[in-house]
Amino acid sequence: MRQLAIIFCCLFLSACDLVLPKPEVVTLKGITMGTSYTIKAVDVPEGVTPEALYQKVYDDLDAVNTEFSNWKPESAVVQFNERRNTDWISVSKHFEAVFESASELHTLSGGRFDITVAPLIDLWGFGPSDQMREPNQEELETALKSVGMTKHIEFDAAAQRLRKISPEVSMNFSAIAKGYGADVIANTLNQIGVENYMVEIGGDLIVKGVNASGNPWRVAIEKPLDDGRAIELVLDLTDLAMASSGDYRNFYVKDGQRLSHIIDPVTGRPVTHNLASVTVVSENAMNADGLATALLVLGEKRGMEIAEMFNISAYFIQRTEDGFVQSYSSSFERFLKPTN
Repeated sequence: MRQLAIIFCCLFLSACDLVLPKPEVVTLKGITMGTSYTIKAVDVPEGVTPEALYQKVYDDLDAVNTEFSNWKPESAVVQFNERRNTDWISVSKHFEAVFESASELHTLSGGRFDITVAPLIDLWGFGPSDQMREPNQEELETALKSVGMTKHIEFDAAAQRLRKISPEVSMNFSAIAKGYGADVIANTLNQIGVENYMVEIGGDLIVKGVNASGNPWRVAIEKPLDDGRAIELVLDLTDLAMASSGDYRNFYVKDGQRLSHIIDPVTGRPVTHNLASVTVVSENAMNADGLATALLVLGEKRGMEIAEMFNISAYFIQRTEDGFVQSYSSSFERFLKPTN
């Protein structure tokens, strides 16, 4: 009888588990930084309404946009770009964090990641002007004179200030700001006690804990198709961030050559190698965002060397005449499963 009672009790508990309601998920969606965002928060603490959570997210995104937007006239970046003097200016904690990360990526990539690439982005028509065109050599040489963040910008971390060394220099944080925005929202969710969430901005994302089913978050790497959308690979992630950079969304073709928005700050031209996309999994979204762009500019060979050297979890997709060819760094292997 005792054994029967134990078996009955176990069956009863299992039945109860089956009818337990799923955790409540608050989903927020909107537009920011010229792209969309999606946030899924599982079991938001009692007392935090969806309206209150939306307001916190709105405030976070507005703060990041106010620093790094190249389209808002009042943003810190636009104000800095329009200055034509070399006076010191104070910067916010947001600006300091992103600038320092960009500086580290600049060094790691041998100058291939550079926020002062803004004049080249505008020159090729991928900036606020949005008029794609191929500049002539004289225009390129003129723009390149203002590119190089270590040559043209001085940063004083102790005093939280920076200044232009060359008055003509301008900055563009589009290759890193979305990831930072995701990290800022994640930090807010942590502070209010949300233990399981997914924050995604324009494909850059960070996840914590598990989804509503109690499983790791399932996130997809997109196949770099020019037309249509398809999944390349699905990863199970917990407490990690992921970002991809590719040449297949923002580009035009001239004389049979693909000219993408991925500009090499050394040559001043769009990259010409066959690397179509790079995905990086990292501890935070800002790092993943910046690294994905840096490795894409470097190309598959040098990008893979850097990934192995610095233990970066990176997934590369090259475009060939026979279709796409995939490769990945040693530290990325842990994310590959037979089910994927």
